[in-house]
Amino acid sequence: MAAKIDLDQCMGCGNCLAACPRNLLKLTDGEQTNGRGVRYVELSSPDACVDCGTCELMCTAGAIRVDCSPAVSGYDLIRKDKVPPHAGCYLGTLSKVLADEIVRLGIRQDTVIFEKKGSNIYLEVETHDYDGSEFYEDGLRYKREHPEKIVILICASSKAGSTAQNVKWLGALKEEKVTIIKTLNWFEPNETMDGLKTGGCHHLEELAKQGNASLLARAGVRTPAEVSELRRLVGKALKNQMEGKPFSVVEMLFPCFYRVGNRPQSLMPYEDIRRINAWFDTCVVPDYEYRVYLDH
Repeated sequence: MAAKIDLDQCMGCGNCLAACPRNLLKLTDGEQTNGRGVRYVELSSPDACVDCGTCELMCTAGAIRVDCSPAVSGYDLIRKDKVPPHAGCYLGTLSKVLADEIVRLGIRQDTVIFEKKGSNIYLEVETHDYDGSEFYEDGLRYKREHPEKIVILICASSKAGSTAQNVKWLGALKEEKVTIIKTLNWFEPNETMDGLKTGGCHHLEELAKQGNASLLARAGVRTPAEVSELRRLVGKALKNQMEGKPFSVVEMLFPCFYRVGNRPQSLMPYEDIRRINAWFDTCVVPDYEYRVYLDH
């Protein structure tokens, strides 16, 4: 057996390339493109693949499947036709992490997701999309009316307004028993790409001082170790809700390639994504510690 790659689902971001422990993945040359018009990933030596599942873990497009991976996989819960359209978008990673943990915990029929459109979490579970911010209060109300359900609220900090709204919402949480995934991807570079122009938020540290939550944690998503930790934290947050514990907030920190790349009208090539990741490592990551702030 070996990793199976859906060549036309691949977005050419290259997130999986450095993850393979045997360096078996490569992008095609410039003349070989898929239906999306981008260079796609190939497995150079299928017989050498050890089915570790790392490439599936790192694929943000739902394009890679490893049937023999020892890890539980929620691959089949991902709506491949609805994967975030921006090459390399780490919201695809969040979809995969959520799918994996929902399958592992056996809660597919009990899980309900509330989100604002644009959060781009598309799974084969009950999901409520909203044009505005009503998703948040509706999600809390739904949990109070259906305590047996596992309610996940996707709170995106992708602009100044949404970040300020999240600060207000999360600061007012008391005894609610929901799981909140906070996506912090509001970061804009300066013109020379050597500094941060605007963006970000350190509200998680303030929440920890209140002590109302059962879990508060921040994780990255750009290496296998970071994604594995995010998956562990999301699983723990969901388990806390299953056990009736107070709310959990898991924040995932990542760059928005679409914004940083000046909103391209086509998929971004691997080289541009690599450049943005390098900027993010230098200008953003040092100010954000990946850690568990509160764990009751």
